[in-house]
Amino acid sequence: MEPTSNHRRKSTASAHARRVPVRYLSALMEDLHAKGLDTGEVLRKAGLAVDRLDRGDPFMDPGEITSLVSSLRQLTGRTDLGFELGRRIKMNSHGLLGYGMLSCRTWDEVMRLAARHYHLMIETFTLRYRRRGQTGEAVYTPLIRMPLETLHFYYEVLAVSHHNQIRLMFGSADVPGYDFYLAMPEPAHVARYSELAPARFHFEEHAAPGVRVIMGADLLDHPLAMADARVVREIDERCSVLGRRPPLANEGWGEYVVMMLRQTQGELLTLEQLAQRVRVSARTIDRHLKKEGLQFRGLATQVRFERACEMLASPVATVAQVAQGLGFTDAANFSRAFRRTLGVSPGEYQRRLAARAAI
Repeated sequence: MEPTSNHRRKSTASAHARRVPVRYLSALMEDLHAKGLDTGEVLRKAGLAVDRLDRGDPFMDPGEITSLVSSLRQLTGRTDLGFELGRRIKMNSHGLLGYGMLSCRTWDEVMRLAARHYHLMIETFTLRYRRRGQTGEAVYTPLIRMPLETLHFYYEVLAVSHHNQIRLMFGSADVPGYDFYLAMPEPAHVARYSELAPARFHFEEHAAPGVRVIMGADLLDHPLAMADARVVREIDERCSVLGRRPPLANEGWGEYVVMMLRQTQGELLTLEQLAQRVRVSARTIDRHLKKEGLQFRGLATQVRFERACEMLASPVATVAQVAQGLGFTDAANFSRAFRRTLGVSPGEYQRRLAARAAI
């Protein structure tokens, strides 16, 4: 049920078309170097040239980021590198767009400006922002398939940097409490998040991939000190000239959709919900999947029954419990669908697993 190796090669090539600005990682590497880390060794272990961060090329591709993050974790033994990087990101880290954000009147205006031009910050995630009355929701969603270690690194960077920028923009004013929801297990360094109070951080391993931020009007409408409507207007126009948010890659949609579905184990993600999260139409996703000979429904069924097999592997799981956990109306419907997909009943599947374990 896995995508073909040819499909995987195409996905990798497409993923490499998306870029991450070097300036964000440089801040972390410089700090670690100042603390005694041999950054040259880090780069060599990652398979990168030792001058990779100093070249004229201001971008890295996702594969390079994955290698670098893995190398850093291995050589430092630290799990909190995403947290550390997030604490170093400020408005002026974002170049021209950051200057515009600094000039906004409120955090609500900051979020609207950032969401319009988020691809100028990073191309591997999208940002959707919605304001409904007294509450605003920001959702950061991955746009490409990547290893879990890299995803979780990004999630922490995005969440912590979001809070750090609010803290800096509020200055001496008290930041109201608000909530982050990260689609990852609670990290080993979770105690560090208490440093960021009054922001509250929730770790939800099986939530839809990405980071959600829920903010109240007391935060969103707080006046900011450096407001300049003319500057915001000019920078908004200049950012628009730099190009609209690029569409998702034409290839690799199958692996991307499977990644999103696999991580949403506690929620039945529909095609429309996925389309909304990545800010394209459901028809666009459907069209790209068809080019790869795939359908969303088929991928959703594949992932759903992969999860069913994982749950049935537990010796204490009952068919009824698994059916309920996967959202089936009753065990009979689940059993029929399971047999239709895998050729055996859930009970027979469990018996075969038990027989193998007894050998």
